[in-house]
Amino acid sequence: MAIKTITLPIKGMSCSSCSRSVEKQVEHLEGVISKSVNHATDSGQFTIDEAKLSEQELISTINQGHYKVDLPEGIANANVKEVPPCPTCGKPGAEVPNTVLRSNLKPNTYKKTILEDDFNICMNPSCNVAYYTTKRNQLIDKSELKRELYFKEGTQRAIICYCNNIDRDQIETVVTQHHITDWDEAMGFYRNKVQEKCEILNPTGLCCRNLFEEVVEEIKSNL
Repeated sequence: MAIKTITLPIKGMSCSSCSRSVEKQVEHLEGVISKSVNHATDSGQFTIDEAKLSEQELISTINQGHYKVDLPEGIANANVKEVPPCPTCGKPGAEVPNTVLRSNLKPNTYKKTILEDDFNICMNPSCNVAYYTTKRNQLIDKSELKRELYFKEGTQRAIICYCNNIDRDQIETVVTQHHITDWDEAMGFYRNKVQEKCEILNPTGLCCRNLFEEVVEEIKSNL
């Protein structure tokens, strides 16, 4: 058994939920002895058995998820999955973990959906498609979700943090009336118990912290 511990720079993480997502991405791999991903340092430390798993295979698996290994210049970022466009509108989409489908689809839609397929989310605001997969041509309309997609046209409530059910109007209130611009403070203003389960509760599968900061900056610019 050839044991090797490596530290990999990983970009795109912004909360503990992001860290957990990366760890879950590799936990099924034979040869992973231990894993510790830290969003605060933008890195992950992995101990692997090289007789069963190569460093390149580990990197390739991580790159198939939302967050990517930020390799040094000159080293190819191997096997980054190419996301097919939405078959309805032809616009670019983004991959989502199937955990978001399990928690965000209405019961009748969930029953008929083949969750083994790799799903993507349509990011086109004017398209009614929420999720799609090209393998079996599965299309899920935005009306079939328990929670609205904040960026889709016709949305009644622009939820920014799905984990804590906080919308844009609530963020505007804490920014303009209470001068709160920090994510933790803003969530704490409305919730006694703040949770971060983005890979389950957020329909995009992504952490909302970056989006929160963008909304805060937009609100501040309009003051």
